Amino acid sequence: MNYFLSIFTLFIIFLSPVSSEQKIVFVDMDRVVSSSKAGSSIFEQLKNINDKNITFLKKEEKKFKEEEKKLVSQKNIISEKNFQINVDKLKSEINIYTQNRKKMIEEFNKLKNVSTNQFLKKINPILTQFSNENEISIILQKKDLLIGKTELDITDKIITIIDNEIKEFKIK
Repeated sequence: MNYFLSIFTLFIIFLSPVSSEQKIVFVDMDRVVSSSKAGSSIFEQLKNINDKNITFLKKEEKKFKEEEKKLVSQKNIISEKNFQINVDKLKSEINIYTQNRKKMIEEFNKLKNVSTNQFLKKINPILTQFSNENEISIILQKKDLLIGKTELDITDKIITIIDNEIKEFKIK
């Protein structure tokens, strides 16, 4: 009897049709952000801001080097007291510059993170709508996968939709 029950149970399990199928796909979010028009625009805007920051910082560094050269050339001409006062003044200016430089870098990194997060928030409804329209149960990030069929990669479709729906993204 026990043998018959086991065979009957296995028969029921293997022959019963699956009532629901879950569709799982993946998307390469890094490529979506870097390849879409709006994402590329973010990177271009960030690059321009960073280039301006670098130009400003290099100009300031050059100014300090020139002041240092001038001060060293005056070392034997001015009194030691005046020389020390000028050295202390230059050190103070360099410390302020270093603090401003650090603050500028922190602000840039914060702007980069905020802009990217805002863009991802704009992408989320697009992914949700795509998921609903195509009856997709789960969308995974490609970087979190070990292996997957290329047919399950919807990155190009998502980039096309984003390019059509998000024309421009301005950094604030």
